[in-house]
Amino acid sequence: MQSTINKYGEIEVIGNEVHYSIPLSYTDFDSLDELEMVYKQKGTSLAVYSHYLFAHDITLVTNRLVFTYYLENMKSFYYLRQLYFEDQVYYFRSFIELAKNNHNTAILWDKNNLFVDLTDSKVKALVFEFSGHSLYNIPPTLDGLKEVILLSLTTLFRVLGKPRLTDFIDQRDMVIRFAEQVLRADSVQEIERVLEETIVNIERQQEIRLEYEESLKQMKFFERRREIKKAKAAGKLTAATISDFVEKPNLGLRSKENSNPKKQANHEEKQGFFNSKYFFLGSAGVAAVLLTVNILSPTDPNVNASALNNSQVEKEEKSVLSSDEVADIYRKVINGENEAAITILETAGFEHLADTERKQLVQLYEKEGQYHKILQLDPSQADIDMVVKKMIEKKEIKQLKELQSRFPAYAPINYEVAYMTAKYDTVISLASDIDLTDSELAERRKSQLLVSYLWSGLLEEARELAGDDSKMIKKVSQFESSSQKIKDLNNSLDTAQDKGDEKEVKELKQKINQIKTNINRI
Repeated sequence: MQSTINKYGEIEVIGNEVHYSIPLSYTDFDSLDELEMVYKQKGTSLAVYSHYLFAHDITLVTNRLVFTYYLENMKSFYYLRQLYFEDQVYYFRSFIELAKNNHNTAILWDKNNLFVDLTDSKVKALVFEFSGHSLYNIPPTLDGLKEVILLSLTTLFRVLGKPRLTDFIDQRDMVIRFAEQVLRADSVQEIERVLEETIVNIERQQEIRLEYEESLKQMKFFERRREIKKAKAAGKLTAATISDFVEKPNLGLRSKENSNPKKQANHEEKQGFFNSKYFFLGSAGVAAVLLTVNILSPTDPNVNASALNNSQVEKEEKSVLSSDEVADIYRKVINGENEAAITILETAGFEHLADTERKQLVQLYEKEGQYHKILQLDPSQADIDMVVKKMIEKKEIKQLKELQSRFPAYAPINYEVAYMTAKYDTVISLASDIDLTDSELAERRKSQLLVSYLWSGLLEEARELAGDDSKMIKKVSQFESSSQKIKDLNNSLDTAQDKGDEKEVKELKQKINQIKTNINRI
């Protein structure tokens, strides 16, 4: 499938490969080598972000630059339309992140330029702006963000105005209300607020539904049946009816069960049996036998004690906050009163909060930059790598150094600060305490360690770390070559200084400084 993209470019999908091509005349490059150097520099600057895709190969074919991407385990933008709204909202966070960084790295807000990565559940952009490669006819960031969200929710292929109700794939009130709020938003931050409020409401409704279903399980058979019948009449969500709020994040694709008439017929036949008088008569007989056996059997005090303890544990796991307090927290978050919401949650005590409220508190700490409080929570909530990653993404260097002074024992923080301050020996000594394989920051950390080895003169260690990685091998080679050039130029500089040739001395110093600048880019 081939489509036009970026006005003069083309994008073609062939299996797991995607080819983006653009005429060389519409770029500012004279050669492929020049492009590769600039593209790598852009890759380094975007290393801390996870919402951009980089080409695995760049070639020049009949005066067209061709970027080749291998997108295994990825889906096209239209995959989002197959998901329930309760799952879509988590992917919309990727759109927000791309929009927030659009002033630094502009992207094409085009459905053909966005791909869904199933490995980390994020949406990623393929074509973006970098030095020498311009984007054409790109809309304002806010308009582009609104369009991709509405395209995900509707059957439209382009958004020219306010979508009609019939255009929406899911026509529930909550979806329509969300879309209207997005359309009315005046800024990216406002759309982010609307999205986070929607996610909070979805998770809260899910929690309420699960609590209700749990209470049904505690009821006796006929009592439960009366409650379900009563709830159906009132239009409530129950375990026996369709649920508006589905469990995230494992909901997956929209159900196709109703499209199979044979399965539906079998289901109706089974439902007919379970609703028949024979089923109820048989159930009553079994219940009578079990009741008789239970009366005649000796009681075991240990069993009763165990059941009592379990019920006490369940009660302890419930939140100490009243429904009014929870509603007050959500109102404050919606109004941007994050500090007030944090105070209410902290007063209740982290250990006494429900899971949803704990997550809410952690998110509020992130928004307010109170990372030290996240690290003070229990280990399951305090993901140090996540904290470091967030601070790097937001370029909060000063705050990261302050965090180090509070938590001097955390190796990931010490590692990052040591690299920032060019303390390469410290970086090398901390490497054994850092995850260089599975973490989201693994690639960044390996690159930092490589640079530390190179600047410390440990070339053998650098080669060993590079292994079979072609990019790292190239960095080592470039560093060695540049170091040798500097050494040769320094010898020439000494000779020129001895001769008193000021002009040559000045030229040599400029060359040395230029090479050192290039080394820093490595």
